[in-house]
Amino acid sequence: MRLENRVALVTGAGRGIGRAIALRLAEEGADVLATDIDPELAEETASAVRKIGREARATQVDVADPAQIKEVTAMAEQEFDAPLEIMVNNAGIQLLKEVFDVTPEEWDRIVDINARGVFFGMQAAANAMRERGRGTIINMASIAGREASPLYAPYCATKAAVISLTKSFALALAPYGIRVNSVGPGIVDTDLWDKQDAVLAQMKGLRKGEPKAQRIKQVPLGRAGVPEDVAGTVAFLASDDADYITGECILISGGLVML
Repeated sequence: MRLENRVALVTGAGRGIGRAIALRLAEEGADVLATDIDPELAEETASAVRKIGREARATQVDVADPAQIKEVTAMAEQEFDAPLEIMVNNAGIQLLKEVFDVTPEEWDRIVDINARGVFFGMQAAANAMRERGRGTIINMASIAGREASPLYAPYCATKAAVISLTKSFALALAPYGIRVNSVGPGIVDTDLWDKQDAVLAQMKGLRKGEPKAQRIKQVPLGRAGVPEDVAGTVAFLASDDADYITGECILISGGLVML
């Protein structure tokens, strides 16, 4: 119960990694405001949190809209009658496309969600936390932020931006007692990865499942990650056990990418 009675806000909490994070934080004792672009999925996560025995609320948020992010950080305190202490900027999208084919609209959308959304998510959380001199922010980066790919160029760029922004905010917020870190998952077994596998298989003339299997073969630990692998690291960073860690990106890739 490292996070007992703390209030956490998780964006993109409706499925996959975001849902696993919300549940793990609740298991550690936190009350959770689950947000997602899909309000039904957000409510399903909130319901699962309540079954664990913690308080939970759900609301629809498009992180590409700074006004909505600002509003929801204020909502966290109102709903739980306690200050926001944990902010997890998890919401994000992928784009799998050759660099020659990316449109300006696709570029703008992925930047708006993955980079702009994280920036203003951190800004809103920082404004809610700094007067109390306490809080922690965790951002969802990726091993893609440390790599390059001709098929994921905009995605790689936005995740590199998350890593850089994490460092800048860590420096800016350290005087207020607020820690800022990010996590960088590798291959994580989610519905999103299955969709990407299907697209890659079609692009490369392979059977469905082959691209994923080939990638997993490169992982030293010999398996794909699961959302709970990421959630455990986020819970650690949110806790006092990580009290002397800020500005870092912890890679969760089974050894696929090492720094």
